[in-house]
Amino acid sequence: MSNKPVKTLANDSRPQSGKDLQRLANDGGLLLHYVARHGDLSIDADIAMGIARANEKMGTKYWSTEDEIQLLHCFDRLAKQVYPVTVESIKAVVPNVTDGKASFNGAARVITWYRRYTVLTLICLLAFQMFYLFGHSLTQTLAKSLPQAEFPLSQDLEANYQLLKKWNGIWMFGQEFQFDTQTNTESELEYQANLISAQSVLQMLQNYVLPLMYGLLGAFIFVLRSLLQQVRNLTYTASREVGYRLRLTLGCLAGMITGWLLKPEMGDMTLSPMALAFLAGYSIEVMFTLLDRLIDGIRRNTDTTVSSQPKTRS
Repeated sequence: MSNKPVKTLANDSRPQSGKDLQRLANDGGLLLHYVARHGDLSIDADIAMGIARANEKMGTKYWSTEDEIQLLHCFDRLAKQVYPVTVESIKAVVPNVTDGKASFNGAARVITWYRRYTVLTLICLLAFQMFYLFGHSLTQTLAKSLPQAEFPLSQDLEANYQLLKKWNGIWMFGQEFQFDTQTNTESELEYQANLISAQSVLQMLQNYVLPLMYGLLGAFIFVLRSLLQQVRNLTYTASREVGYRLRLTLGCLAGMITGWLLKPEMGDMTLSPMALAFLAGYSIEVMFTLLDRLIDGIRRNTDTTVSSQPKTRS
């Protein structure tokens, strides 16, 4: 029979346990450095002594179970003292300096990503907003003159009409309306077709596209503001990234919901619907809290109506 020692789970876990304890001691030293640099906190002498001795004894023959228990106890007390700052948040925010060169950490990359796409969203929003305002101005001028319009059009109306055709050509990808009729009827039909299609596109921009983009911009600004506070307080962790990405989606939905609920008449383009879409994207909690209260109110009214109806006997 073989006399080779049998490997057990306890024997296999010892090297990994030693690595975990070494990592725990290093993390404890990282937290101690944070406390030392932070003006509002003070280092407990017992905690500092326990972690320092653990770093000194670990890996030597003097390391014992009592030292391991003391390390765990000191690290637990230190973690509670510095909370909400954690080892993960410090590593994510504070840059790593190697040979005098600072390497980018998780927080720096995330801030760069959100800053870049916030600017891109703002540029796209401005482009859509200017596109909307230019088309709205043209349609207003032509719609007012439509009842008195005579063909051929005057120079002023013809200039506005040609610009409106160019405006429609942008979203129609260069296509134009064509009718197989007589000359005068064709001109009038083409005039009305361009005007009606432009008004429809403006309606979609005003009720759906612009509120969605304003909501997205509000969500981006909220995320950047939150990142600024968390980096300043050393509380940012990579796990928050999932919540930020979901917030962008909810910001778009909140902005679009305001576009569904608030639909001003054509020509009454005011700041209020767009401002509400921006605020809904910035503070989605308020938006969905109002929706929950509305649903609860409808449910209570429905229950009250049902309970107040007289019961019929069979």
